[in-house]
Amino acid sequence: MDAETADRLEGDLRHQQRRWDAGELPDAAYAASYFLLWQLHVHGRSFAFRTTRHVVGPDPLAWRETLLFQAGAELREALALWLAHYRFLHVSPPVSGALRGWLLDAWPLRLMLRIPSPGEVLAMQAGGERPVTLIPLPRARQPVLGKANGFAFLVHDLEHAWKFCGEARSFRLQRLFFGLLQQAHAGGCFAPFLDDPAFADRFDYLISDMNTHPVHGLRYLHAVLIEHWLRQEGKGPAESLSVCSRRQLHAFFAMLAGMWRFPALPARALRHLAESRFTAADAVALEVGLLALAEAGVSPCPAGVG
Repeated sequence: MDAETADRLEGDLRHQQRRWDAGELPDAAYAASYFLLWQLHVHGRSFAFRTTRHVVGPDPLAWRETLLFQAGAELREALALWLAHYRFLHVSPPVSGALRGWLLDAWPLRLMLRIPSPGEVLAMQAGGERPVTLIPLPRARQPVLGKANGFAFLVHDLEHAWKFCGEARSFRLQRLFFGLLQQAHAGGCFAPFLDDPAFADRFDYLISDMNTHPVHGLRYLHAVLIEHWLRQEGKGPAESLSVCSRRQLHAFFAMLAGMWRFPALPARALRHLAESRFTAADAVALEVGLLALAEAGVSPCPAGVG
């Protein structure tokens, strides 16, 4: 991005930030305009393309005018149309899908102007929300946690929002799983391992940056616990745990199954995971058991966005 383009983008983003501060823009519209302004300033006329012949081709000048000077129902209608019927250069479709779900009040996303801690993300996801961070200027033009800038970090968060909210069954399972992890974490179950920096990093990834099926999450937890005990024993990743460490691993997963009040079949599946004899049938038993627990609790699902 050349200096002149960067200055124009910065001016537009500051304009939208003032509108949001004044209450003129809802959170979702602010995030969508941040995304679209960045996209059209960086890529010009090639910033987007239509996916149906029934809409006109994207016009960056007209879109910018709408973003900067429309509000209320008019802006919401324009944003919903654009996000549904256009694709954006170098951006995956789930990003616009997540923005549209948020814009239509169908998805439980929360705007953040700072990067929340892993513990905060865990608590939000256990409560059925996913944070979306919009880095304000001037920080937005600098690298953010390995991403090129605030735009790239926003795109990253929206991709996670899609993985968390995009399918009702997955949402129920993930919300329950994060609630179980939060319960275990608050109960001190992971405290003995968190002095190990490598485990702590991987655990933070699990609770805040890994939106996947809970069975995958449990298998990941199993793997990083094995890595932890191997490090404790001074062994490499290809070596085997001692009998003592294997017993600790088995006891840990048995403790989790008890704390989480797993019925017999999912508890047995978790035991098989700890014993490294996990099968496809165990994966099914875990999923069915987790869904039953989710249905027994209060875990509203995000609505579809059409």
